[in-house]
Order: sequence, then structure tokens, then C-alpha cells
Amino acid sequence: MGYELIIMNLAVFGAAALQSATGIGFGIIAGPVMLLVLGSGEAIQISIVLNILIAGWLMPSLRADADQFLVRKFLIGSIIGIPAGLYVFLIVDIVLLKALAGLAVLMTVFFVLRGNGITATTIRRESNDRQAVPVGVVSGLMGGSLGMPGPVPAAWMSATGHDKRTIRASILMLFVFSYAATFLLQVPLAGVSAQTILTCVYLAPATIMGILFGRVLAKWLTEQVFRWLLVVILFATAGLLLSSVL
Repeated sequence: MGYELIIMNLAVFGAAALQSATGIGFGIIAGPVMLLVLGSGEAIQISIVLNILIAGWLMPSLRADADQFLVRKFLIGSIIGIPAGLYVFLIVDIVLLKALAGLAVLMTVFFVLRGNGITATTIRRESNDRQAVPVGVVSGLMGGSLGMPGPVPAAWMSATGHDKRTIRASILMLFVFSYAATFLLQVPLAGVSAQTILTCVYLAPATIMGILFGRVLAKWLTEQVFRWLLVVILFATAGLLLSSVL
């Protein structure tokens, strides 16, 4: 597995850097590569564990930047969404699930682009109470079923005018709970092999190096570049999901 491990390390480094810099994106790079190399659900579990590592590593230094009110609302929604997402994963055809998720992400892109032309403060005051919990539910559904809780809340925060530091910190704080809860629910349902844990250990150094590189990269991202990068990540997510059903 030497050659495959090198490929996964490179993918994990780039994915961790992107996640560290923007708050989302790990699954876009590392997920498909690990699925291709491993060809099993082990790839999803490894992705979840490494996401916990990224979020846990960054959270102490970013906590002050997070919107605590929104994170609490997201968590309330996720408590409902994560178990429902795992249930949907068990009973719904994976092809249909990916197609619906891809369409949902495409819709969030529209809201990001639409939000750029509207006064952010007005949207935020009108939207937080009514929409944050439902956004958290959708995040939990996608996290529990596909291991992708980040795109929808990140897009919604961008559309409602939050700056890049707040989005990055809030989403990573959400990940600490979302991925940990998803993993703990997966353990009794699917089990975790010793090989999965060992692979996580092998990939941890590349993940940490990616985190450190992403922290440097985040300082160079302007608000405009961040928002367009977010749109690109969302399009890539939707494209990956929809292309996988063809």
C-alpha cells in the first residue's frame, strides 16, 4: 500500500490546507481520492476522523471569531439532522441521495451569489432566528448521510453577509460536534476496523502540515477572493455529487 499511501498523503495535505484556510473543502479533495484508493466505506470514516483532527486543532485559536449564536442554532438543528441523515443513508438509494444533495448544494450557490448584492446587516437580522436552525438540520442531514455538513451552512453565512473569519471559525466549531457525533453513531452501526485507525495515524502528519499551511494561506485571502473560492468549492461539491450518479 506504499504508493497508495503517498497519494492519500498528498491529497490529505491539500485538502487540510483548503479546510484550514476556508472552513470547508476537505471532502472535495481527500474524499474522492480515498474512495478511489480504498474502494470502501472506510474512506468516509477516515475522512470523518481527520476532519475532527482539523477542527479540534484550529478551534482553540478561532473560537473568539465564531458567531456563538449561530453555532448554537446550527447545533440544535444538527441534533435533529444527524440521526435522520444516518437513517436516510441506511434506507435511501445512495444514487438518489447524492443527486438530491448535489441539487441542494447548487441552490446554496444561488443564495451566495444573490446575497452579494444585498445589505448584509439587514439580511442577518431578518434571517438568523428563522433560518439558522433549519440550516443546521440540513447540515446534519448531509453530515449524517454523506459526511459533508459544511457546504450549506457556509454558503448561507456567506449569503447573509458574514465575513470570512466568522464563517471559517463558525463552521469549524460546528464540525467539532457534527463529525464527532456522526462518528460515534457510526461505530455501533458499521464498526471501525483496526486498519481504519492505523490509516488515520499514517495520514495525521500530512493533515497537520496541511493545517499549518492553510493557516498561513488564510491570512492572504481577501474577502472577495474568499467568497469566490467558496463558490468554486460549492460548484465542485455539486459537480462531484451529480457526476457520481451518472
